[in-house]
Amino acid sequence: MKTHGFTLIELLIAIILTIILLSAVTMIFINTTETVATSQARNHVYTQARFAGDTIETDVMGSLPFNGQQSFSLDDGEGGFDKDGGAAAPAYNRGSSSHATRAADRLMFRATTMVGDTIQTVQVEYFLMPGNKALSPEGKIVEGDPLRGRTLPSVHHPEGRPLYTLMRRIRAYNPASGYFDTIPLDSWQRPVPDMELCTFVTSFNLEYFASNYQFSQLEPSPFRGDVPPGAKNDPLGNGQGENDGAGGPDLIPLRVPMIRVTLSIVEDVAARQERTIQKIIYLPMG
Repeated sequence: MKTHGFTLIELLIAIILTIILLSAVTMIFINTTETVATSQARNHVYTQARFAGDTIETDVMGSLPFNGQQSFSLDDGEGGFDKDGGAAAPAYNRGSSSHATRAADRLMFRATTMVGDTIQTVQVEYFLMPGNKALSPEGKIVEGDPLRGRTLPSVHHPEGRPLYTLMRRIRAYNPASGYFDTIPLDSWQRPVPDMELCTFVTSFNLEYFASNYQFSQLEPSPFRGDVPPGAKNDPLGNGQGENDGAGGPDLIPLRVPMIRVTLSIVEDVAARQERTIQKIIYLPMG
């Protein structure tokens, strides 16, 4: 009885079918891996943005009354590149119109809120720090990774985009100076440094609800943080200046019932995933 094996043609067909099957399995594996990586990047970006928005809202809800105790200000800021090609420090109140792509606004107010493991009355500031900077162990801003200062070039952004880190800075009242200019201490008497809320930020835009019942951009800001109390366009709630109705019997205090925060971030310098969140925060003006 003869034993018959496979012919050469049969072997070739079997090899070809095996290659096709393995190629299909490999493609499915690669696509699945890319899908999982993309999903994880999206979740990471969204989680960072949501955490930042929730933190801002928590602080704002603890704002001091606007009866002379407060100093609420919004500053119109714009990002850009420095001479070395990294992200430059934001320029404030220069008439910027970059409210979508390079917004780098600043929010400052006084609140009773979480400071380390304590609750204190402090001045809170939210601002953008260049992505190529970092915080030292002492909480000082120092030089960081130069590669984190801009995104990689892309079709829509051939030169890349400046990258920033959204910061939360808190300062306690200093009786010696009469200002909120000292780093607060926690219950262990340790300094509470600035906090990095989220990295790889491309835009941080702030709007206020104006008297025309619409959200208005800061062009320019009607209540700035770089103006002394009592001057034109000074912070709200300090009891001084036209913004708080001081200087004349016909002046009405300016009141802002809510602000809108728009934050855009990417997952890394490659900027393959980008997310933008908006959050409307009501002000307990008192």
